Amino acid sequence: MKKTTSLKLSKQLTKYGALTAVIVGAADVNGQSIVYDDIADFTGGVGDTFLIDIDSNGTDDFQIRHNGSSNLYLDPLTASNDALGSGGASFAYPFDLTSGTAISSGAGSWFNNGFSGGFQSLNYGSCSFGNWCSVSDGYIGLRFNISGSIHYGWVQLDVDQNGDVWTVKGFAYHDTAGMPLNAGQETLSIGTSVLEDIKIVALNKSIGLYNLPEATNYRLVNMTGKQVLDGTTTGSSFVVEANAMANGIYIIELTDANSKAVIRKKLVL
Repeated sequence: MKKTTSLKLSKQLTKYGALTAVIVGAADVNGQSIVYDDIADFTGGVGDTFLIDIDSNGTDDFQIRHNGSSNLYLDPLTASNDALGSGGASFAYPFDLTSGTAISSGAGSWFNNGFSGGFQSLNYGSCSFGNWCSVSDGYIGLRFNISGSIHYGWVQLDVDQNGDVWTVKGFAYHDTAGMPLNAGQETLSIGTSVLEDIKIVALNKSIGLYNLPEATNYRLVNMTGKQVLDGTTTGSSFVVEANAMANGIYIIELTDANSKAVIRKKLVL
C-alpha cells in the first residue's frame, strides 16, 4: 500500500507521546543555533513518499519518494530549494555525504532537478546508477529558502542494497541565513556549558526543567515571536506553569546567566 508521511509537528507528537517535545536547538553566545529534529525513524518502501518540512513552518520543502518501480528520488518542492550532488540539466545524483562533511555555498554543485520535471535520483534502475544503495547513516546536503534567505541543512537516511527499502532518521538546519554546517551536526559548540545537560519535558500546560544550573533565566515565546512568560528558575529542578496560555506551539529559551549560552526547545502546550 502506498503511504505518504508528512513531518508535521502534530503527527510527530502523536508518535512520540505526550511527554515528547520536538526540535532541540543549542545556541552559542551570539544566539545562532542548529535546529535538529530527531524524528521517529520512518521506513519506506516501493511507492512510498516522505515529506520534509525542515523548518516546521507548515510548508514541505523536500520529499523522498520511491516511484513504485525501481527508482528512489529526492524532490525539492520549490524552485529555490536544492540538493548537493552531481549531474546535468535534467537529472542529478545527490551525494551520500559522510558525517562531518561541510555543507555550504562552496561545498560543490547544487541542483534543483525534480521541481520542474527533472530528477534527483538517489538511485535509479534498481541501483544501476546513483549514490544511495547499501548506505547506512548517510546524509544529503540541502539548501532551502526561509523568508527570502538561503539556509543550509541535511537529512539522514539509510537505504538497503536494492534501493527500495529506505529509512529517514532525522534532519537539521542552521537557523542563521547563509551559515554553513556539517553533515550530522546537531548543535553549535557552547563549550562546557551546563545547559547541555538540561532536560525539558512538556506535559499539558506544565514545563518541567531538570539538571538546571544556578541562575537560569527562562522565557516562553509564541510562534509570532511574542514573549508570553519569563522568569528565573530556583533549584536544580523547576516547573514553569503555563495554564493561562492558549493551546499551541511555543519556544522556551533558557539562558545561563554566567556563560550567556542559550538553549531553545519547541514545545506543544
